[in-house]
Amino acid sequence: MNNTLPAHGRLRCKDSFCTSLVVGVILVNLFAYLMVGNSLYNSRKHYDKLAEVSTQNLAKSLEGNFSDILDKLNIVLFSVGEEAERQLAAHGIDRGSLSAYAKQQVQILPEADKIAITDRAGNVLCGSDSTTEAVNISDRPYFSRLRDNADRQLVVSPLLKGKVTGQWKVIAARRYDNADGSFAGVVIGTIDVAYFDKLLSHLDIGKYGAVGVRDADFKLVALHPKGKEPASRIGSDVVSQKTRAMIQANPVTASYKTVFARDNKERMVTFRKAAKYPYYIFATISPVDYMTSWRKEALVGVVLLLLFSAMTAASARFLYKSKASALLHAEAQRYGDEMRQQNEELNAALARIKRLEGIISICSYCKKIRTEQQSWEQLEKYLSEHSDAMFSHGICPDCADEQQRLFREVALSHKDCTNSH
Repeated sequence: MNNTLPAHGRLRCKDSFCTSLVVGVILVNLFAYLMVGNSLYNSRKHYDKLAEVSTQNLAKSLEGNFSDILDKLNIVLFSVGEEAERQLAAHGIDRGSLSAYAKQQVQILPEADKIAITDRAGNVLCGSDSTTEAVNISDRPYFSRLRDNADRQLVVSPLLKGKVTGQWKVIAARRYDNADGSFAGVVIGTIDVAYFDKLLSHLDIGKYGAVGVRDADFKLVALHPKGKEPASRIGSDVVSQKTRAMIQANPVTASYKTVFARDNKERMVTFRKAAKYPYYIFATISPVDYMTSWRKEALVGVVLLLLFSAMTAASARFLYKSKASALLHAEAQRYGDEMRQQNEELNAALARIKRLEGIISICSYCKKIRTEQQSWEQLEKYLSEHSDAMFSHGICPDCADEQQRLFREVALSHKDCTNSH
């Protein structure tokens, strides 16, 4: 019995196996790609979080340094103000002595650029640099605020240009009073923005990162590194709309991603407001820098995926060839079985032909044929079993005439017999 499939069945089997193999390879590779993709996605989020934490720590550290500088300047200004009040109470302001005292305090606080003392009208009386130029600062908002408010707290102004040098300064001031408590003038301390540039320049924030300081009006106080574009210049108030919105929504601190106009590239940004002062510290880091390790992971992942895809494709090709070889083997076996069967049938036919072509013993009277088993069979049966011939019964003209003659003779004989009776 032949158990092999017919040709069309084998073709369907082959096509079905090929389809299943292709679908299987696609699904396995899709699963692998999804797994690696999900892993890389989570890894990227992890690096984003690390970058966010890094900028937060950096901004917090810089905010602490910035606030410490102004806190120390506040102490120095308080000391100079106390000296000015002491001199007023004793014999009036001694400009030389007060200048020397202010210079001594500047040496204690190297961050300070200059300390100056004004009278109640805003005229600069003296300072740590022993200047004799006539300068009036009564138009400065911080002077008006100290003059009109008896609160003797430190007032820190936004970024301003010095009236004499024209250089950008961060200015802090305190009020000092007469013995009766009336307003006597202000003690001013200035810090050149170059100091903050120098402070920031020691920080390693990557090739495309940046750190900066802005005042409450978003004017740029310090930036490292500086670009060539106008937005990188000191005093520029050009910031992204997203930054303005984030500061409005989160006045103290926030971390977010935004695209910088300087190079149209995205960065992770954290800003932090100085605790007691109208300044913001910004720390930014670029994905180009902090994603270096992730890109290496992604490259390794892609290479492994390509190798996996190549291996699965090679395995599928091997399986397909093995299946095709098995089908060809089955096909060859089927053809072999068919050939054997045909040979057997051919041999049987040849045997029958030889039997029919040889000497056949036939009875001279009944025409029966003697078989190889020495039995006698009707001619029709013998020929039917030993050839493909089939018989249909009829009568030839001679036999028909003979049968009619015999029929007439029998009929006449029957008639004569009847008449005799």
